[in-house]
Formats: sequence, C-alpha cells, structure tokens
Amino acid sequence: MQLSLKGFCMKPLTLLILMLACAGCADFPELEGSEPPELKSARYPMLITLQDNLGPPVDPVNEAAEVEEDLLARREALEEKSEDLQNAEIN
Repeated sequence: MQLSLKGFCMKPLTLLILMLACAGCADFPELEGSEPPELKSARYPMLITLQDNLGPPVDPVNEAAEVEEDLLARREALEEKSEDLQNAEIN
C-alpha cells in the first residue's frame, strides 16, 4: 500500500502559523505559590554600582594604539613567514 502526499503540500508560512497556534494552546503550570515560605521573607541582596564592579573606564585611544601595535607586529611576522616560504627550496 502506497501512501500519497500529493495534496498535502503546505507553504512554510502556513505551517509556522499552525505550529504557533498549537503552541499557544499549551497548558503551562502556574508558578504562583510554588516558592518556599523562607524565600518570601528572604532579604533582598545588596546592590552595588556597576562602576565599582567594572573598575575604571578604559581609554579608547590608548587601547586602540595597543591593538594597532599588536596587529602591526602580527602582520610583520606573517610577511616574514610568507617571504621565507616563497624563498624556500623545493626538492
């Protein structure tokens, strides 16, 4: 017995809408009341400012100069390696 899917061609958008509609019908459990009583009376954690946590701001000009120096050194090393490979003798 052959199974024919000749008339069962759905466009991707129709399939997506159907899947989203089915997902919208899902039964999700309620979270209200699931936390333990000691959690409700727990103290809120002390907040600190981001500046204290991250440290002093970085100077973008100085950081850019360091990155540029690093890239120039890498380029010179690669050019040297390339030159050595081009001048190598092949047996």
